[in-house]
Amino acid sequence: MNKKIIALLVGIICIGIGAFMLVSYFKAQSTQTAETTATIVRIDSEVETDTDGFDTRWYYPVVEYTVNNQKYETRLPDSGTTNSTSYKEGESVAIVYNPDKPEELSKKGSKGGLFGGIFFIAFGIISLLAIIKM
Repeated sequence: MNKKIIALLVGIICIGIGAFMLVSYFKAQSTQTAETTATIVRIDSEVETDTDGFDTRWYYPVVEYTVNNQKYETRLPDSGTTNSTSYKEGESVAIVYNPDKPEELSKKGSKGGLFGGIFFIAFGIISLLAIIKM
């Protein structure tokens, strides 16, 4: 396939992913308006194998919190890490959640979607600019 077509596709796809991430981030910011404290009840782990056959173990904190006398337990979104000591069972975590759908939550102050969206859009623009230099 032609290098320009590949760069064009990469650019468009990256910009699309970045835009989706930014829209999701800002939607969460506008709907997740209530705050509470969650407790890490366990750490889930999974092994992912990349295309070269290398394994990476990921750790995901599972939190429990109560809203309107109902308990919720879920993985803390965007909090996966390769460092097994990043989170500890029993640790408290400040979260924000959607008062209409308490299962929709984020770690308070999390900017993962914002930075990820900006990164993908920037990479997409760089890919498109590369077409000009080809």
